[in-house]
Amino acid sequence: MTDARTLAERLFEVIDSHRWSDVHTALTPDAEMSSPFGDRLSVAAWLDVNRSFAVAFPDGRHAVTGVVDGGDRFAIEGTWSGTHTGPMTGPGGTVPPTGRSVVLPFCGIATRRGERIAAVTVYLDQMTMLGQLGLVPEPAAAR
Repeated sequence: MTDARTLAERLFEVIDSHRWSDVHTALTPDAEMSSPFGDRLSVAAWLDVNRSFAVAFPDGRHAVTGVVDGGDRFAIEGTWSGTHTGPMTGPGGTVPPTGRSVVLPFCGIATRRGERIAAVTVYLDQMTMLGQLGLVPEPAAAR
């Protein structure tokens, strides 16, 4: 059985290199993906989200910093980083490039089926990303 880190890194390689047609090497055809950008997305809908990010952050990259492998379920911790050099489309419209860099921690809980990922739920803080882009005020430090 392929270990959890390898499965996650295989998926991140497809995303980070924009090799959308290779997604089948990492995901089952019926995989469901959930994140702050959509709940229970099909593979096709999830690819649309990633393509949008690839336009806004063409240099976007994932880095795995931790893995907990529990057999058919596993957790991945990491960071995603990129530079906002393209238009970013969202529910409020399109944000022109800011030229700013983002480093965003994330955690994902995945279900494995055979040698591929069948489901993923990703947790991240969108407000942190928006703050780093200068689109919302950065929160004040705690006293």
